[in-house]
Amino acid sequence: MTLKEKVIVGKKGEILPKKPLRDIAGIKPGDEVYIEAHPGELIIKKIYSVEEALAMPTIARGTPESIEKDIEEELAIQEKLTNEEH
Repeated sequence: MTLKEKVIVGKKGEILPKKPLRDIAGIKPGDEVYIEAHPGELIIKKIYSVEEALAMPTIARGTPESIEKDIEEELAIQEKLTNEEH
């Protein structure tokens, strides 16, 4: 889900995202965030605590070696399919 809102920069340069923006990003009072600056834009990313990270769903299981092997096998399959199409 993406939500965009216009906010006004305060007199001291404060930028205060409204509650719906913070809710979507999962940012709560006291959370740490990482701010990345580029010309004309700021990107704010939540820094997850260890507890929050451990509560996230697992996206892969296995050793780094077994995951690497799975990736290599998938790449080979995709390459074969691409070559068959052309």
